[in-house]
Amino acid sequence: MALDLRSVAGRGLAIGVILSVTLVAFVYFAISIATRSHPVKRESATAEVSAITKIYRNAFGIPHIVGSTTSDVLFAQGYAHAQDRLWQMDVWRRVGNGTLAEVLGPTTGSVDAFMRAVGIENIAQQQWKNLPDETKAHLTAYSHGVTAYIRENLQLLSMEFDALQYVPADWKPTDCLIVGRVIAFELSIAFWNDLAYAEIAEQRGVKAMQEYIPRIQGPPFVLSEHATRTSGKWTSTPPTDSSKTDVSTAIDATRASLLSVRNALGIRGSAYGSNCWTVRTQKGDVLLANDPHLGVSLPSKWYQVHLTSDEMNVVGLSIPGIPFVLTGRNNDVVWGFTNAMVDDVDYIVERMDQTNNNYYLDATGKRQKIRFDLDTIRIKGDPDSLIYLRYTNNGCVISDFHLLREPKLAFDRKSTAAPDRLTKTALTFRWTATYPSNEIGALYRANTSKNVDELSTAFETWNAPALNIHAADKQGTLRSIGAGVIPNRQNVDPLLASGSWQQNSTWNGLIRLSTLGSKTKTSPGFLASANNAMVSSNTPFISTLYQPASRILRIEELIGVYTRMSVRDAQVMQQDAQSPYARSLVKRILPYLKKQKNRMTSNGKSAYSELVTWDASMNSKSTAAAVYTVFLNRLMYNTFEDELGTQLYLDWVLYSPNAFSLLDEIANQPEHELFNDYRTKGVETLELMVLRSFAETINILNKRLGTDTKQWTYGRLHTVTFPHLVGQDPLMESIMNAGPYEMVGDLTTLNNSEWSLQNPYASVVVSSARLISSLSDSVQYSVLPGGSSGQPLAAHYTDQMQLWLKGGYVRLPVSETPETEFTLFHVFTPSTPQQ
Repeated sequence: MALDLRSVAGRGLAIGVILSVTLVAFVYFAISIATRSHPVKRESATAEVSAITKIYRNAFGIPHIVGSTTSDVLFAQGYAHAQDRLWQMDVWRRVGNGTLAEVLGPTTGSVDAFMRAVGIENIAQQQWKNLPDETKAHLTAYSHGVTAYIRENLQLLSMEFDALQYVPADWKPTDCLIVGRVIAFELSIAFWNDLAYAEIAEQRGVKAMQEYIPRIQGPPFVLSEHATRTSGKWTSTPPTDSSKTDVSTAIDATRASLLSVRNALGIRGSAYGSNCWTVRTQKGDVLLANDPHLGVSLPSKWYQVHLTSDEMNVVGLSIPGIPFVLTGRNNDVVWGFTNAMVDDVDYIVERMDQTNNNYYLDATGKRQKIRFDLDTIRIKGDPDSLIYLRYTNNGCVISDFHLLREPKLAFDRKSTAAPDRLTKTALTFRWTATYPSNEIGALYRANTSKNVDELSTAFETWNAPALNIHAADKQGTLRSIGAGVIPNRQNVDPLLASGSWQQNSTWNGLIRLSTLGSKTKTSPGFLASANNAMVSSNTPFISTLYQPASRILRIEELIGVYTRMSVRDAQVMQQDAQSPYARSLVKRILPYLKKQKNRMTSNGKSAYSELVTWDASMNSKSTAAAVYTVFLNRLMYNTFEDELGTQLYLDWVLYSPNAFSLLDEIANQPEHELFNDYRTKGVETLELMVLRSFAETINILNKRLGTDTKQWTYGRLHTVTFPHLVGQDPLMESIMNAGPYEMVGDLTTLNNSEWSLQNPYASVVVSSARLISSLSDSVQYSVLPGGSSGQPLAAHYTDQMQLWLKGGYVRLPVSETPETEFTLFHVFTPSTPQQ
């Protein structure tokens, strides 16, 4: 039988057409489902507002909300936040109240148990009880806006809700407080860092631990003009014989829990900080530049917004789930912040009664009954899990909830299994965020301030996270203040877990950072901070967590160049990737390399020559930056790992500024004992460590980037990928995540781009937003690594990414009347007739 090729071809063409049409229809259907929750122009609805309230949006989807009263505007802000970022808000809420496993399944069950022990939901409930009626009204209005969006759009929610097959609950005012405390928890570096030092002390002794505490650098100080410091290094006190007890198991358990929380939430970085500076020019103009540094993620943690009511007109950066603007400007004042880097957490060792595990021993050795609370972890796809929360007089035992008996990957390495359940000791904790405060009220007063005096007093009710606030007003006054609190420690060593039986081992309340003083300028000049030391004294104890002085020194260098700083000058500064830290370190090591140049391979000589002519700019096309970065990583490892061992080293460098700051300190002491490798018979110095590390660097670059040194560029080594929480699924990765992109900078440059010492060299912390405001200008400039939307297929999910990568900004007018580039998207009319 003859084959009719034309017939076969015809049928094939027809089938192809049908398949193509089907595919197009499927894609169209999928996109329509995934984008159905996107804002639609000129929608209208009745709502819990007192008068007509409107949401306008510009070409980037950024809203300008206009209403008669602050409560009306906050209702609309809650609605807009939910419209663009509801799933992100719900995740933060679930992190705080420990209900992630309900939607993400068993992999996050242990995270939920640990967060129940941290008790953020209980903290929020107690915080709510102490709030004034005004703040409660603001939180209620905002929450009603979020809930209105949820109820109106139950069938039109973003794709994450469909994929995980659940509907979010109504938003409560306390949910805003939960989100605020989750942010404070993420920024509380002492939660992680204290455990590393406690581990070192347990395994190597307190004296050895002290060698790994970086010296707090000298001036410039954020709040003080003094050029000297009373104590450069914190000295921990060894425990007395009567207090000695085995706490290593409890510490290991808590460390594993915290690593699991970080891993589940995508917290990869540690150098969470910011740059902020205010400038008064010779003409009397004032300008502020602020860029907070947070972990890489999509959607962005920030949300640009403009709020206009009868008592405020404010534009800047907000956090989805929290009302008002955190950093920005109104008609009269501009303000921003940096992380104050305070040590706000202490761990407490509890002695368990060895004859009856229902009891523990108090400070006098008397038995006290443990309070048990039965709680339920609901787990998607699995039976519910019952947990017991144990409470002493000091709080909940957080070391009960760990994964040591079921080792899991944490930062690409496995935990060590614990032999049995904790019986001898347990850890509780104290955290400044558990004390009553009113951050929302502080934001309201800041958003409506008329001058820096009003703004300074606005933050008197702010506790956590502790911040350095920089402000300027139209009168030309610049001011830096501390916002937040530090523990008033008695006999408590801030770096070691203290025994509950030790005398005066409790906190004697809190100390407000505002009592440490402030810094004010009324003449031309500037004020700045970049996570450097707040004041010149260590009394009262504030922190050992300050970051290297490199960024604040670079700010001072550049402001000296831009004597009449403009907005454009500030934009250039925020992109700057030159490192005073790298400049100083390379200057110290080059003489050692020069002596050995003739013994180097050809690639070694080429790398050396690159370092000789390098200006310390960490740009993506630089070969020297690539050589320096690999060398720095190896030098830190070779210097510090031998005394600590791999496990302790990796725990210690979880907060990477520890290693950066300490290396910078001891590099001035070439024969410092930390350079000696105790595993060898000889005595090593800085010179030997430099030569060993440089040889390793050449081998690593040959293997990783090839043997052609022209291909050794920093951008090939140092990239950034912005992950969505559910972007780990290979099928969703290309839709949810963005990157990789070549990056500039490191944690010592103004354009901050921290890479992890545990898993180099990808960026884990970046400038999570950039904002510049001049009170003489009619616009504000800002940009996000992402966009206003949290919905992966939305036009505004990553539409600011290229601007962010290339130094661009979005212009946001500050006029109270929406300008022509803004389009009306939503109108709310009162649901009840006005009297």
